[in-house]
Amino acid sequence: MGKAKAKRVFTFKRCPYCFTNLSLTAETCLGCHKRVGKVDRFGLAKKPINYLGYLAAFMWVGIFIGYIWFAFIR
Repeated sequence: MGKAKAKRVFTFKRCPYCFTNLSLTAETCLGCHKRVGKVDRFGLAKKPINYLGYLAAFMWVGIFIGYIWFAFIR
């Protein structure tokens, strides 16, 4: 058969930005005040996805492509 993997049980999680110990139910870090997610398999809190940052990046890429088209191709 195979080796059975033992699941780790954590009593706290660590902030991925400043490595402050947090409770498992914490949603924001007390040290750096950033949002944190659930605990991963290493005991670190997961970083939430920054949807607003991705939206802004796609918007600026579109503006840049529009500028290139308007200034040089048209």
